[in-house]
Amino acid sequence: MSDEKPRARRRERRADNPRKFRMNLAYNDVELAIIQTAAAVAGLKPSAYAARMALAVAKEDVSPAPVDYKDRLRMLSDARTAANRIGTNLNQIARVMNSEGEETPERLEAVLERVETAVRRLDEATIAMMEGQG
Repeated sequence: MSDEKPRARRRERRADNPRKFRMNLAYNDVELAIIQTAAAVAGLKPSAYAARMALAVAKEDVSPAPVDYKDRLRMLSDARTAANRIGTNLNQIARVMNSEGEETPERLEAVLERVETAVRRLDEATIAMMEGQG
């Protein structure tokens, strides 16, 4: 075995639609390091990576996301999980009420509090997402 790094794969050349236009991009040291790292992860040369990503954004195949986008998605996911759990609780309460006819006021109050909390979190997450798009 050798200590050589695997070579980045090259884009296949297409005779039917050759690329004849070039663009010159400039980066500072930090930006270049970021591009080089991302390109290495993707198995591409930095110029091929930059070209592929720029074209994907321009064609709207991918959308650049703000840094806090993952936090917003996590908030929505957590709220969905809470809403699903509430549904489970409501089904359990309905089953008890249908079979036994009794449910404790404390348990009903606890479920209603969870509903209010989940709805508030969903509202907050929705507003946060909408503000991020503005």
